[in-house]
Amino acid sequence: MNVAVALPEPLKKYEGRIMDLDSHEMIPLQEWEAVYGPIVKPMFDAWSEKAETDENDKNSPNVPDYPGDIAPIGEDITTRKGCRAPGARDAGRRIEVMNAMGVGKQLIFSSYVGIFSLMMMMNPKDTEFLSSIKDDRQGLATRLLDKYHDWVVGVGQISDRLRPVAPLYADTPAGLVERARKLIDGGIRAIQIPAGNLPGNVSPAHPDLDPFWKLLTDAKCALVLHIGCEGQFFETRDWGKAPAFENFRNLGEFNVDPWSLSILHLPFQNFVSTMISGGVFERHPDLKIGVIEVGAHWVGPMMEALDLWYVNSQAFKTPNNYRLPELPSHYVKNNLRVTPYVFEPVDTYIERYGLEDVLCFSSDYPHVEGGRNMLHTFYDKVERLGPEIVEKFFVTNGSVLLPD
Repeated sequence: MNVAVALPEPLKKYEGRIMDLDSHEMIPLQEWEAVYGPIVKPMFDAWSEKAETDENDKNSPNVPDYPGDIAPIGEDITTRKGCRAPGARDAGRRIEVMNAMGVGKQLIFSSYVGIFSLMMMMNPKDTEFLSSIKDDRQGLATRLLDKYHDWVVGVGQISDRLRPVAPLYADTPAGLVERARKLIDGGIRAIQIPAGNLPGNVSPAHPDLDPFWKLLTDAKCALVLHIGCEGQFFETRDWGKAPAFENFRNLGEFNVDPWSLSILHLPFQNFVSTMISGGVFERHPDLKIGVIEVGAHWVGPMMEALDLWYVNSQAFKTPNNYRLPELPSHYVKNNLRVTPYVFEPVDTYIERYGLEDVLCFSSDYPHVEGGRNMLHTFYDKVERLGPEIVEKFFVTNGSVLLPD
């Protein structure tokens, strides 16, 4: 392995073992047709109409003078952002980027075509998103997602260290199983489903989904929820349509106005709370779920609330009520993995709520919101908790979603 030039000296002992639970491909729209073929043209046209470029917003896919994936990989790698960053377009270079950061394995999420297709599928009534696409939006989204899956499978074959994430949507539990099995047979080790939609149109706790959860568990395929897939959790987003919330930036995956930031975790908290209280992890104790890029401020309070109602709901119990054999917090600590934002007080969360086995490192490379020098920043926060916690945060906790 090459020297990890961007790795802080205290983390050198973990070189090649650090687990990165959030990174992204950032293929600029100028390269979409070369990667996905002519099928992507309607989406290309929709985005080409936008005035913004990466000069205005580093997260933008529009790079008019894109020179190719040629930027050098050096000590400044953790500060490189956008489509021009090394390994953003060329997945073959991502290994070199990981080496420079000391990363052993890395989840790679979609930034554009894959996630945009998923958003069109899970919000069929939202014609404001990519509004220039008028005809057969669902059919186009399905075909584009299949094409993105072809790209994901190809990237996964480059190296087992690269774990490209396949976005997945289906109308029935059987459909989820069928599509997931095809991806797993193609070598995929990570699947993303929307947090704001009923998976297969049933509750995440419904037994009809047990074959899906079992398939993922048996295949050691990570199940992940990621920001940007809130779907139909809100029947309306008009809650946020007020003058006080206008003129704030959109980072592509989410808006940074006060309303959006205050509620962005709610679909994810709802999803995992449903799984926990509905006994999914009791039926599938080896199933692990990652909640990525939603912050970690909500995990401890959620855990306390679940335990509170578990203890006090005894007063309302009838002979036929289902009751978990363990406190809900047991399943949070055993089955849930969460990536905090780089600006959050990770050490405080760990101390206050006992989340030393839950919180995990992520770089969000090369998205802007990943911050600069995230390796240094996260280390400075958890270092005072001792070497065991440091290793859990950077290596051990994330490894359950990136198994061998």
